[in-house]
Amino acid sequence: MVKKLEILGMELDNYTVREAMFQIEGFLATTIMNTVEAISMEMLVKAQADSLLRECIESLDLAIISDKEILKAAGEASPQRMRETVESAFLKEFLGRASRNGRMVYLLGDTREQLEELRRFLHENYNHIRIAGAYALADCTGDYDAVINEANIAEPDVILSVIAPPHQECFLREHKEKFNAKIWYGLGGGYAVKKGVSEVTGLAKKLIHKGMMHSMLMRYKKKDE
Repeated sequence: MVKKLEILGMELDNYTVREAMFQIEGFLATTIMNTVEAISMEMLVKAQADSLLRECIESLDLAIISDKEILKAAGEASPQRMRETVESAFLKEFLGRASRNGRMVYLLGDTREQLEELRRFLHENYNHIRIAGAYALADCTGDYDAVINEANIAEPDVILSVIAPPHQECFLREHKEKFNAKIWYGLGGGYAVKKGVSEVTGLAKKLIHKGMMHSMLMRYKKKDE
């Protein structure tokens, strides 16, 4: 199985969950913060018109493909990787281990509402994870040093982020070196599966992005030829 995917001129990690978790164990043993993010088709589409987002995606220490359409478009839709992606297997394994090991996490989001939703999700599914604190960037009235200081004082192993791209990537680009945590994990907006109307809306968006992705892939293919 190919470990790196080439798509729209970008390179993405394509590790199995077991391989990705081996990387995570290595990150936890380092003294610098390593960056992990869930990558969706929507992010790839936005990155075509946003060079900063594109650069930040490519500079991640570990990119987790969270959309099966990316695998299909890249021609690497193996049964194992499709199943792992559809079932959010990496997310479950990462948070499951963090819960079993009593890892300390710090939550970052754009709004308090985002953070409360994330708290509920963790409490209902991974209740042995220890939440050291949380900060909504919307509550920060000055520069982001206050956010960073609060997070560092809590001494978390992992920062769980639900900051929306590309704001998250801009934030990381400027402040990554200031954090003392071992891992930054950008969960993405789809970490908790929604039902009902929101699920239908999400499917509609995916179909739109799938069409856009196909068009872009064809354009890149013509350029190569």
